[in-house]
Amino acid sequence: MTRTPEFDDGAIGSSRTSGVAESVIREMTREAIDRGAINLSQGIPDEDETPPEIKAAAQEAIETDSQYTITWGLPELRDAVAERYAEWKGVEYDPETEVTITSGTSEAIMSTMLSLAGPGDEVIYFEPVYESYIPASQFAGASAVPIDITDGLGIDFEALESAAENARIIVLNTPMNPTGKVFTREELERIEDIVFEHDLIVLTDEIYEHIVYTDDYVSPVEVGDLADRTIVCTGMSKTFSVTGWRVGFCLAPEYLSKELRKIHDYTSICAPTPFQKAGVEALELPESYYQELSDSYEERRDILYDGLQEAGLDPVKPDGAYYILTRYPTDEDDIEFCYRLIREAGVAAVPGSSFYTDPDADSDWVRFTFSRNEETIREAVDRLVENRWW
Repeated sequence: MTRTPEFDDGAIGSSRTSGVAESVIREMTREAIDRGAINLSQGIPDEDETPPEIKAAAQEAIETDSQYTITWGLPELRDAVAERYAEWKGVEYDPETEVTITSGTSEAIMSTMLSLAGPGDEVIYFEPVYESYIPASQFAGASAVPIDITDGLGIDFEALESAAENARIIVLNTPMNPTGKVFTREELERIEDIVFEHDLIVLTDEIYEHIVYTDDYVSPVEVGDLADRTIVCTGMSKTFSVTGWRVGFCLAPEYLSKELRKIHDYTSICAPTPFQKAGVEALELPESYYQELSDSYEERRDILYDGLQEAGLDPVKPDGAYYILTRYPTDEDDIEFCYRLIREAGVAAVPGSSFYTDPDADSDWVRFTFSRNEETIREAVDRLVENRWW
């Protein structure tokens, strides 16, 4: 018999976890599985999109080397990451001191936040925002300063300037989840001015960096001197359709890397060794792979976008990543709308309110993903058109 201690509601956890709920995205995935719905909530690519050569590399590595790497990551992978970024984005990173292989991009973000923010610090991010930045700020003991860009996805630079006066970190996600926004060079140049004026650190999540549909995409590290203040968090998950492998890349100047490495060292120790070895193979794929990847997602984006319009919804066409926000015309709250979508249409989406700091935020939109294959997207569209109640 288990003897459970008696505490007041919520008293068992620390202040760092108070008020933090489990991911709504994962909750919708479980509901979709339980009811046999098509899961367009969580961004999980199809298994057959993983390049066969990197699967083979992982399988071979399991047979030959499944022990720890050094905590910063397999040297060959760090070399490959540094070489890739030098060739692609023109930024030199020392693989010994400035490249860290993490247990997914989520760990890279969490390690960065825990190492560089603390009580009394403020963290700026733009809402609607990927949900993990919210608890990451809280776990660090910092105060979140969200700036709402829901209407039009434009940045209010006066609001940003004001927020920057007391901030420590600004979080950028480009392409952005859930909006699909890609920050323009002009926006990043203005952000650079604010970063240096107010002595900020930039945490940029670029996990969708190869899933872009606009020609003017640039990373923050390609703008002015922002690379000197920026931690880039990215990885293999989305680009190579291996979300379960948990191999992330964290690139930053040495003075920032040495801090985040302290957290990384004592949390995950190292990313899975066989999948790190496969990462070396992945980064040797030709440039054509990345173009084909982007083209494939753009085709699926257009199918889902047109289908949502046909179903009588009001979608916003994204410039990057693989999500579409859409407004719906009923009086239901977004959570009830999503549960009803699963029950009646057999399609799962994510309530828009989960992408805001305020847990009671009003939202009249939901997020769909088009990370599935074309056939699955078309089937989901057919279900939405046939089973609409709005």
